[in-house]
Amino acid sequence: MHEQGTGPGMMQQHEMIMAEMWDMMTDDQKKSLMKRMIDGKIMMKEGMIKHFQFKIETMKMVKKMLDEC
Repeated sequence: MHEQGTGPGMMQQHEMIMAEMWDMMTDDQKKSLMKRMIDGKIMMKEGMIKHFQFKIETMKMVKKMLDEC
Protein backbone atom coordinates (compact mmCIF):
# COMPACT_ATOMS: atom_id res chain seq x y z
CA MET A 1 0.00 0.00 0.00
CA HIS A 2 1.36 3.44 -0.90
CA GLU A 3 1.59 6.08 1.82
CA GLN A 4 0.18 9.47 0.94
CA GLY A 5 2.34 12.54 1.18
CA THR A 6 5.72 10.84 1.01
CA GLY A 7 6.56 11.40 -2.65
CA PRO A 8 9.11 13.86 -4.01
CA GLY A 9 6.34 16.28 -5.01
CA MET A 10 5.39 16.91 -1.40
CA MET A 11 9.00 17.59 -0.47
CA GLN A 12 9.42 20.08 -3.31
CA GLN A 13 6.20 21.86 -2.31
CA HIS A 14 7.38 22.08 1.29
CA GLU A 15 10.75 23.51 0.21
CA MET A 16 9.05 26.08 -2.03
CA ILE A 17 6.74 27.20 0.76
CA MET A 18 9.65 27.46 3.18
CA ALA A 19 11.65 29.51 0.63
CA GLU A 20 8.70 31.89 0.15
CA MET A 21 8.27 32.29 3.90
CA TRP A 22 12.01 32.92 4.30
CA ASP A 23 11.87 35.67 1.67
CA MET A 24 9.01 37.40 3.51
CA MET A 25 10.74 37.36 6.91
CA THR A 26 12.57 40.29 8.41
CA ASP A 27 16.22 39.90 9.40
CA ASP A 28 15.24 39.69 13.07
CA GLN A 29 12.73 36.93 12.32
CA LYS A 30 15.34 35.02 10.32
CA LYS A 31 17.81 35.36 13.17
CA SER A 32 15.24 34.11 15.71
CA LEU A 33 14.32 31.16 13.51
CA MET A 34 17.96 30.18 12.98
CA LYS A 35 18.63 30.37 16.73
CA ARG A 36 15.60 28.17 17.38
CA MET A 37 16.71 25.62 14.77
CA ILE A 38 20.19 25.49 16.32
CA ASP A 39 18.72 25.14 19.81
CA GLY A 40 16.61 22.25 18.53
CA LYS A 41 19.67 20.47 17.17
CA ILE A 42 21.54 21.02 20.44
CA MET A 43 18.61 19.60 22.43
CA MET A 44 18.45 16.57 20.13
CA LYS A 45 22.18 15.87 20.54
CA GLU A 46 21.94 16.31 24.32
CA GLY A 47 19.06 13.83 24.35
CA MET A 48 21.14 11.33 22.41
CA ILE A 49 24.02 11.75 24.88
CA LYS A 50 21.68 11.15 27.84
CA HIS A 51 20.29 8.07 26.10
CA PHE A 52 23.77 6.62 25.54
CA GLN A 53 24.82 7.44 29.12
CA PHE A 54 21.77 5.53 30.35
CA LYS A 55 22.63 2.55 28.12
CA ILE A 56 26.24 2.55 29.36
CA GLU A 57 25.13 2.68 33.01
CA THR A 58 22.71 -0.19 32.39
CA MET A 59 25.38 -2.30 30.68
CA LYS A 60 27.79 -1.65 33.58
CA MET A 61 25.07 -2.66 36.03
CA VAL A 62 24.41 -5.91 34.15
CA LYS A 63 28.15 -6.64 33.96
CA LYS A 64 28.49 -6.09 37.72
CA MET A 65 25.54 -8.41 38.37
CA LEU A 66 27.07 -11.10 36.17
CA ASP A 67 30.43 -10.74 37.89
CA GLU A 68 28.74 -11.29 41.26
CA CYS A 69 27.17 -14.59 40.16
